[in-house]
Amino acid sequence: MKTFIALCLCGLSIPLPAQTTLRTFSSPDGIFQFKYSDVLVDCMSAGKQENGTSSSVPESCMSQGAICDGPGSEGSAMACFAYPKERFKDKPLFVAATFFVSEIRSAKTEKECLKGSPNWLVINSRAGTTTINHVTFKIFEIGDNWTSGGQDGPAYRTFHNGMCYELGIQTFTSRAEYDPGTVKQFTKKDWSEVEGRLRQALNSFVFLK
Repeated sequence: MKTFIALCLCGLSIPLPAQTTLRTFSSPDGIFQFKYSDVLVDCMSAGKQENGTSSSVPESCMSQGAICDGPGSEGSAMACFAYPKERFKDKPLFVAATFFVSEIRSAKTEKECLKGSPNWLVINSRAGTTTINHVTFKIFEIGDNWTSGGQDGPAYRTFHNGMCYELGIQTFTSRAEYDPGTVKQFTKKDWSEVEGRLRQALNSFVFLK
């Protein structure tokens, strides 16, 4: 399954089957922004106090792994958006999928930032970089595994104005076994839909200062 996921995560541009309204996320400090589909769930807002009461955390923002950070990155999440799990409630292979932006405060220098985190279970340290809106990022493939499932996806590191930033996409899947014919298959088209929405946010990421 990991090989199949990797094939779906290989491109920076994936066509979306249907257009949706785009919203703009701007960081509170005004340093960066990106655009995201309105179908995505804002996990950072989930559970915050609203009118004296606490809102429940959506199922889309829950998993056994680090859903708003790279596993082992020990980052401080600044933004985190998940694909709505209810769209695939009859396809249990899919657990969650997120796009996140975090600050790696332990990395004080560019060298430390681009080396990656020592606690990563690195699936593949991609030999290369990519450019997102004129900013160069080093690419890593990171993930984690547990008894009933796992997570993996690309992490993008850059050092900007004295701070280490990590952008990432993490996909969470279940390895539970089901009797043939009792559940629906999660198809390549499904993966393309999920990945397309998350990479839409990734590809629009830009530093404002």
